[in-house]
Amino acid sequence: MINSLRKKIFYVTTMLLLSAMPNGSIAAITIDKIVAVVNNEVITQSELDEILQRPRREINEKFDGEEEQQLLNKLTRELLNRLIEKRLQLQVARQKNITVGKEDVEAALNDIKLKNAFIDDEAFKRALAQEGMTLEQYKKELEDQLTIMKLLTREVRANIVISEEEIKDYYKNNEKQYALPEEAHLRIMLFKESDDAGMKKAADILSEIKNGANFADLAKKHSDDPTAKDGGDIGFIKKGQMFPELEKAAFSLKKNDVSDIIKTPSSYYIIKVEDRKEAAPIPLEKVRSDIEKALYEKKADFIYDQWLSDLRKNSYVEIKLQ
Repeated sequence: MINSLRKKIFYVTTMLLLSAMPNGSIAAITIDKIVAVVNNEVITQSELDEILQRPRREINEKFDGEEEQQLLNKLTRELLNRLIEKRLQLQVARQKNITVGKEDVEAALNDIKLKNAFIDDEAFKRALAQEGMTLEQYKKELEDQLTIMKLLTREVRANIVISEEEIKDYYKNNEKQYALPEEAHLRIMLFKESDDAGMKKAADILSEIKNGANFADLAKKHSDDPTAKDGGDIGFIKKGQMFPELEKAAFSLKKNDVSDIIKTPSSYYIIKVEDRKEAAPIPLEKVRSDIEKALYEKKADFIYDQWLSDLRKNSYVEIKLQ
């Protein structure tokens, strides 16, 4: 059962925040209150109410009194600003003759259905209905969003350049993020008994190891771990992947060292370090694309915010919301 469109549709959060329901002609809504004027267009109370319905219900269910009213007022202003920003961007798109074809909308719609595993069109329509939307309304929202994306690709993203110096500086300033963790190649012996008997068994075997017995041979005979057949060999383990008690011992021992008996809440262990790999930086060339993407998105956000701010400053926007 589909409980929430927000969990099932890729674009839905953006749709609810940035979109209003399809507009009728102004002449057809003569009694509708105007809550904002954006250049030569208006945003009506009914448009705002449409996207307020669900979040308003959620606030009503969780809060009351003055706190409820403060949250509703804040949310209303926030969503109205999103509607204004959307309207401004669509106006620029029209001025620049930026449009999206029906085939693009259908392709995006099919991609959403596929990614969110809707079994058929009827299941998708039912999910939309739970959010108070029809398929045609949702297609209009998709068209608006695709149009804005196309506009921003031309006006914002096309102007972004990432220099080699920026890449190297980012790599240098984020060394820990782009480093291979310390690793240890381990053999382990597990003794499931957590009582005195388990402790004695572990102590007897540790004594044998100290007297020259082969760790792997003893693990095959006595370990309760599934790796016993391999002489307790668990391969290389990265720091941060083990129980704290085992990790503390594993990364404090030198190559070929054997630990003392290690107690965990449910068992005892003895470990041997076969080999060590110290932490090392990942070569720049292997993470270059990740760094470029991170820098690109950061610049895109900054340039977009500036572009949108300038657009709003150079436009006529009047908020009439009381």
